[in-house]
Amino acid sequence: MPRSATQAAKSRRFSTIRTVAWALLGIRGHRPHEHDAEPLSPLQILITALVFMLVFVLVLVSVAIYISRQ
Repeated sequence: MPRSATQAAKSRRFSTIRTVAWALLGIRGHRPHEHDAEPLSPLQILITALVFMLVFVLVLVSVAIYISRQ
């Protein structure tokens, strides 16, 4: 049974998120990278990485503000 377009888009989006998350943690092997890197576009990876970094910075700022108020 063929996958619908929405299922394929969700799968590709999840693959992009997973790839960027492992890359940011720095614990990704070479073989999984070769397997996942083919269908991903650089624009998808860039946007996902920017969102991850924005969330990371916001969490750090929130923690710093919380700690400084106590």
